[in-house]
Amino acid sequence: MADDTYPRTVTDMVGRTVTIEKPIERIITNNADNARIVIALGEGAKLKGSDECTIGSGCLCPMTEDNQILCDACWNGVIPTPLQDLPLTNDRYTPNLEMMASLKPDLVFLWTSWEDKADDIQERVGAPTFVAGPDYTVEGIKEHISYVGSVLGKEKEAEDLKSFVDQEVKKVTDITGKIPEDEKLTVYFAPRGAMKGFFDAKEGRDFTRTDNSYDPLTLAGGINVAKDVADGNVNVGIEQIIAWNPDVIMVACTSPDDTGVDFILASPELQSITAVKEKKVYKVLYPNCRGVPHDRNLINMFYMAKLLYPDKFTHIDINTEGDAIMKKFLGVDRAFTEYSEYLQFPMAQKV
Repeated sequence: MADDTYPRTVTDMVGRTVTIEKPIERIITNNADNARIVIALGEGAKLKGSDECTIGSGCLCPMTEDNQILCDACWNGVIPTPLQDLPLTNDRYTPNLEMMASLKPDLVFLWTSWEDKADDIQERVGAPTFVAGPDYTVEGIKEHISYVGSVLGKEKEAEDLKSFVDQEVKKVTDITGKIPEDEKLTVYFAPRGAMKGFFDAKEGRDFTRTDNSYDPLTLAGGINVAKDVADGNVNVGIEQIIAWNPDVIMVACTSPDDTGVDFILASPELQSITAVKEKKVYKVLYPNCRGVPHDRNLINMFYMAKLLYPDKFTHIDINTEGDAIMKKFLGVDRAFTEYSEYLQFPMAQKV
């Protein structure tokens, strides 16, 4: 019997009209953000190919800096095939169109930075392309979930996942929402870490790179000192950071050997800053990984809240909360605990 629900027409996140001619059984994603939602909505078995960061660099399942698997259950159980055995369909900039076409996908998910490639890939691979991706905001995460749910016909599962996100946020904002604005701590956030010192023109992995809007920090009750900076992601002068004089400095980190915090604490130029004088300079989870990982940014919200207001969040165990979040998105146990034990700082920093 013919399925009269097809063809279906949907709109992707950049406004493109996408026609789905038949039930979706084979999916390719070109980054971990979309793969994560495909899995979270129960369609991981349909994932037939992805990028090198999803299948080999720890953007989906945790991995060490030197590419050693941390959570075996994640790499071997997040989809029926071991994740690292999926065919490689693209690197950061270039799709392998021949590989994509050979996998005979019914749908190809592309991240928003590939919007300009979407029509060409669709024509040359012979499958509809759907552009989608989140940002740092909770609303951006939920919007992403809704769009992926709409194209997969998983609207009910998407609503459930969005409700989970709201519940997690509420655990924090029920507390931080009661803190008077004049009692909230000011924070300078270095989302690209401090691996290269103050400034690295090539990679931007430096202390002076900041963002004027990082929702997990705001939800955690921090006042972002860069909130009035015109650009979203921008390098600022050392003099500006000194003038902001944050109460707390948070530095993104992906390795237990990262010396960024030590560099900041020891820098003669920064000794007048309150956060440095009081040694309130902390490592936090890296908020990017070829995209904006929903799970790690939600975990960052809890972790930042515990760093800023430890007395108000003694009831929150970061590993318990982290495991619950990653299980909701990836369907496996202890993924964050394995990562936390490797990173060391979520356990070592007394929060």
